[in-house]
Amino acid sequence: MLDFFRAGGYSMVLVVLFGATTLVAAVAFWRRPREEAVGTVRALSSATVFTVLGGVAACLAAVFTKVPANPDWAHHPDLSLIVMTGLGEALTPAILGFTLLSLAWLFTAAGVRRLGAARGLA
Repeated sequence: MLDFFRAGGYSMVLVVLFGATTLVAAVAFWRRPREEAVGTVRALSSATVFTVLGGVAACLAAVFTKVPANPDWAHHPDLSLIVMTGLGEALTPAILGFTLLSLAWLFTAAGVRRLGAARGLA
């Protein structure tokens, strides 16, 4: 797990920060559903998505600049495997961030259901 986190670099800290904040807001909405709280979950989700995209972009930039800059890698017979490993590592912010968002929206969906039930709509 630590290797997974390290693979994503510094952006993983931001993904955890924004993703966890979104998840906490979603759990709070689930526990006490209020219609105006959905907007907060949406806004935090957007921030998390942009953090994920920025993290993936930063990781891709690292792969696409570091591999050619290292002559041992650039001329290695297994260059494609080196690049594939880098691309796999570049996706770690997306894996973590979208997992946190999935959990957050699961709680949000349950909160929306409870909100409808409280209003007699479910």
